Amino acid sequence: MRRWSAVVALGLVPVLLGACAQKADGDLLVGPGGGRGDASGPPVAASDPETVVQDALKDVTTYWRSEFPKVYGGQFRDLKGFYPYGPDTAPPPCGSPPPVYDKIADNAFYCPSNDIIAWDSASLIPRINHTYGKFTVAIVMAHEFGHAVQRRAGAQDRSVDLELQADCFAGAWTAQVTAGHAAHFTAKDVNLDQAVAGIVAVRDEPGISPDDPAAHGSGFDRVGSFQDGYENGAERCVGYADPDVDRRTAEITFGEGDTNNGNLHLEDRGSDDPGVLSLATKDLNEFYGWLFDQLGKQWSPVADLKLADPAQDTVDCDGSTLSGKDLDRVARFCRDQNTVLIDGTGLIHDLDDIGDFAVTSEMAQLWALSAQAQLGTVDHDRADLQADCLTGVWAASTFPNVEDVTPDSDLQISAGDLDEGIIGFLFYGQSLGRTSRSAFERTEALRKGVFGGYVGCKDYGALD
Repeated sequence: MRRWSAVVALGLVPVLLGACAQKADGDLLVGPGGGRGDASGPPVAASDPETVVQDALKDVTTYWRSEFPKVYGGQFRDLKGFYPYGPDTAPPPCGSPPPVYDKIADNAFYCPSNDIIAWDSASLIPRINHTYGKFTVAIVMAHEFGHAVQRRAGAQDRSVDLELQADCFAGAWTAQVTAGHAAHFTAKDVNLDQAVAGIVAVRDEPGISPDDPAAHGSGFDRVGSFQDGYENGAERCVGYADPDVDRRTAEITFGEGDTNNGNLHLEDRGSDDPGVLSLATKDLNEFYGWLFDQLGKQWSPVADLKLADPAQDTVDCDGSTLSGKDLDRVARFCRDQNTVLIDGTGLIHDLDDIGDFAVTSEMAQLWALSAQAQLGTVDHDRADLQADCLTGVWAASTFPNVEDVTPDSDLQISAGDLDEGIIGFLFYGQSLGRTSRSAFERTEALRKGVFGGYVGCKDYGALD
């Protein structure tokens, strides 16, 4: 089976927002070429991140004093303590003996035995503050606080379900900040794209099973849970913890056919070794043939994927002749010829540096524009989000053990691929000129397609 890349973008190793974290390297707001993602802006770091931690803990405590009785009943018990630590301080009072610094370096965690939250104030907090901004520091605290809420509610479930519930709780609190219901933070402090980047950066390393006792969730799952809480409040999060039901996630393990970390080369290497561009072109045309059949329509396959060289090519597209800088970083659907045009010397390779699902998801969004043009819906006001949603539907069709809607294709998704799509949203959110939406909004649409199917994409406009 051909499988998409599971390589973690930019060489990251995950930092988890709970106990037993590992240090991450890199910055998901900085793309392959070293530039900053266009949808996020530079992070706003605090001059004193420890003050941010303390302010967050105060505001989250206030939130749960009010919210806990509503969603669980009974009065909320305040935590017994909060402990910053570092290599030159006493360890937090958790267990007997307490942990040595080497075991908890670059971490934040809730300790149920002593009912405390502890964090590495020497390494973790300064780095998150610098890389993803001060409010992402606050989100880390809100997540850990969620574990204290779980203990008070008696929540039991798999590790991954409890971690996703804590992400959901953090999203619910963030929505209250956005609504102006926090003493120490305002809506201006909240940058949801930077929050998305921070959450994806602390995802599980691709390939971990959701049943692993240390699993925290893929970036796609964690962002989705945060969004769920943000959009629907803490009451929605309560249902995440159900020991009789495993929560549906997109986290999958590597298969036997995954070699080279699941990374598939771009170009064909002979007739018996096609690259991801050829395989995705075939799969996308077959997928939309299936989708149009479901809609009672006839699909006209995209005629060609054109990879342009801005240094020497001239391309006609929708009545315009494009060359030079007009082809630099281009990724567009040419409606007049029913073709897809992508910069084949710069953009395609930068996307591939993120991962090959970043490449194919960009292709899928352009194929979605062809579908919308054929359906007459390409110009409605949320067509861009519908294209992201349809990309999610297509991605779901390539998951193992789902209905085979593209029987002539061997393309199958692999661990970590959906995270690559989100990273592509973060860095190329608006620069390609097709959308002004945030990565937060686009990820929500992608997720709706993955789990809701094409029917869910009708929320963004008619499909027939």
